[in-house]
Amino acid sequence: GAVNNRRGTSVSFKPDHEIFGNKLKFKPSWLYQMARSKAYLYRGVEIRWSCDPSLVKDAAIPDKDVLHFPNGLLDFLQASLDKRPVITDKYVHGQLPLPEKAGRVEFAIAWPEDGEPMNHSYCNPIPTPLGGTHEQGLRTALTRGIKGYGTLTNNKKADAVTSDDVMNGAAVLLSVFIRDPQFQGQTKERLVSNEAAKWVDSAIKDYFDHWLTADPAASKILLESIIEKAEERMRRKSDKEMARKSATR
Repeated sequence: GAVNNRRGTSVSFKPDHEIFGNKLKFKPSWLYQMARSKAYLYRGVEIRWSCDPSLVKDAAIPDKDVLHFPNGLLDFLQASLDKRPVITDKYVHGQLPLPEKAGRVEFAIAWPEDGEPMNHSYCNPIPTPLGGTHEQGLRTALTRGIKGYGTLTNNKKADAVTSDDVMNGAAVLLSVFIRDPQFQGQTKERLVSNEAAKWVDSAIKDYFDHWLTADPAASKILLESIIEKAEERMRRKSDKEMARKSATR
């Protein structure tokens, strides 16, 4: 028949009292944040939020809102960082197809000056708080890119950079959409699909290489900041070794 509202399907439900008890209550703040995260992950989708005002009078959320983020994870990252200064104003962000027509990956990355890290990853778009192979692919791509750019600019200090130096202190948002993903455990907190690491690495590496070479001034600042972290890491390691040797004498 005729369809008057083409914005989606309306679904109503309520918890079964025999299973959950008759004192169960939803948390509007949790539902609002969940809806907001879905709007970020499905860039361009519009979610119309509406809640009984009496349920949110004490919560820091609106009773009505329109959740629409055309830039996806980039909008998410900018909102999360708010006014925190970053090492380079040019964010690493994009949406790319994965090799072998395996799906797509979206990412948004920045390096805040205060060094406070943020890391959120998703798959289809299930949160993966313990990371997994998609994060492994991202780490590999960024590290190879930084080390390669060091070689390109004759900065031999970049040889000592590790993935921890690149990722520690970074603000990272990563989302992959792939077929038949494999997770660890029933809670799906970690993605374990082996191919995801290779796909994400391959897709992001070329993009990041172009990003680095397109803006030498910003890339030089980022590279020097990461090298500084590597040198600090090596200094701490050397100090520990010296302290250990002194203790055994």
